[in-house]
Amino acid sequence: MPGDVMGQVFRQLFDSIDEGVIVTDPEWKIIFYNSEMAGLEALVSEHVVGKYLNEVYDAVTLESSEHLRVVLTREPVLEKRKSYFTNKGKEVTIVANTFPVIEDNQVVAVYSVCKDITKFKELLTKTMQLHDQIGLEGQEHRSVNGTRYTFESIVSASSAMQNLIVSAKKAALADGFILVFGETGTGKELLVQGIHNHSVRKHEPFVAINCAAIPETLLESILFGTTKGAFTGAVESKGLFQQAGDGTLFLDELNCMSIALQAKLLRVMQEKMVRRVGGTMEIPVRCRVISSTNVDPWELVSKGSLRKDLFYRLAVMTLFIPPLKDRKEDIEALIQYFLNRYQRIYGLDKVQIGAELKDRFLRYLWPGNVRELEHIVESAMNMLDGRKVITVDHLPHYLRAKFLSQDGTFSEFYKMGSSTLAHVLREVEKQVLWEALKSHSGNITKAAESIGIARQNLQYRMKKFGMHNS
Repeated sequence: MPGDVMGQVFRQLFDSIDEGVIVTDPEWKIIFYNSEMAGLEALVSEHVVGKYLNEVYDAVTLESSEHLRVVLTREPVLEKRKSYFTNKGKEVTIVANTFPVIEDNQVVAVYSVCKDITKFKELLTKTMQLHDQIGLEGQEHRSVNGTRYTFESIVSASSAMQNLIVSAKKAALADGFILVFGETGTGKELLVQGIHNHSVRKHEPFVAINCAAIPETLLESILFGTTKGAFTGAVESKGLFQQAGDGTLFLDELNCMSIALQAKLLRVMQEKMVRRVGGTMEIPVRCRVISSTNVDPWELVSKGSLRKDLFYRLAVMTLFIPPLKDRKEDIEALIQYFLNRYQRIYGLDKVQIGAELKDRFLRYLWPGNVRELEHIVESAMNMLDGRKVITVDHLPHYLRAKFLSQDGTFSEFYKMGSSTLAHVLREVEKQVLWEALKSHSGNITKAAESIGIARQNLQYRMKKFGMHNS
C-alpha cells in the first residue's frame, strides 16, 4: 500500500476515535492533531499542525509540558490530570497518557492520548442527580434494598464454601468492618449482599462501587459527593457514603484505589465524617463499609499498593473465597444450576453436559472462576442447534482449542522441562490470555469478558507477562 494511502488511513482512523490525539516531533513541532482534540480545545487542525507547542498553548515549560519532559526522559507520563489554556484563551481540563516513539535508540516523536474530564464530570453530575431523584421518589414504596442475593443464592456443595457461609453469617451479625478477598469471578459481591441481607441493616440501602471501573479523577467525587462550583457544571450532590445512609457501602476491588485516595478514605473511616469535594461542611457517616480485593491483602500491603493503616481499619473481619479450582465439589452443582437457569431463559428442555466434557470441566483450572463457568455454559447453550447434550464442539474457541490439544490443559507445559506448580500455573494463565486475545482479534474488552475478568485485570496480567497486544 503506497505511503500516502497509508497516511490517509491512519488519519481517518485517529479522527474516528473519541479521544484527543496530538503528536509532536523531537523539536516540539506538532505533526498530527486529530479532530477530537480540535473539538476539545476549540481549535482548527489546519491551524495547529506545523506549529510549535508554545505557539498554540500558553506557558509551555518543562514543568508544564509532558511532551518536553518525555523527549528528555524517554519515559511515558501516565494518567496525568492537567488544566491549561490555549492561545485562544480557552481553558481545558484533561487526563492524558503521553508516550515516546523510539527508533534506533532515539526519540523520533511523542504522542498524547487525551480524555476530556469536563464531559466525565458533567455526566457524573447528571447521574448523581438522577440517582438522588430516583431515591427520593422510591422512599415510600421501598420493598427492595438494592440487592439481588442472599446466602441462599450461593450454590455450593463443598465444605470450604459451607464453612465460609457460616463465618459470613457471624460477621454479618457483628456489624463491624469486613474485608473479603478472592480472585476475580469468585462471587465476592454475591457473598457481600448475603451479609447485608443477614444483618440488622437489611432494610437499609445496599450501595456498591467497583473501584477499578471508575477513573481515578472521578472516584473521589462519586464516593464523597460534590459541592456546587467545585468544578465546571458541578452541583450539590450526595456521594455514596451519604446515599448508603444506615445501610452498607461495598467498595469492590479496593486495591485499585490510589494511595492518595486511600488516605482520604482512611480519614473518613476514622472520623466517621465525610466532606464533599469542594465543600467545608462535615457530614456524618452512618453506613457499614465492606471492602474487597482480588489479591491477598497482605501481599498488597507488602508491595505498598494498600495502606497498612487502612487495611487494619477495614479488615476487622476477613473472609476468603477460595478459587473454583480449589473446590471441585462445587463445579458439578454450579453446572447444573446454570443449565437450569439458561434452559428457562432460552426455552430449552433437559439439556445435559456430556460425560467427557464434564470430566474435563472437573480437571480445568478455571482462571475466571464461577463467572467463566457461567459464561461457558451460556455460550454453549446458544450453540446447541436443537441437540440436548453439550460437548466440546459447543465451547468457546479458546477453551475448545485447549481441551482438544494433546492430553488436556497441562501436558504441553510438562514437556518444557519444568513441572513445578508455579511454572505450570503461570504458563496455563499466559496461554489462556493469548487464546482469548487471539480469538477476539486483540480486543482487550471482549477478551477479558470471554474469560470472566475485568479489562483492567487483563491489562495488569498482560503487563506482568510482558505481553504486547499487537
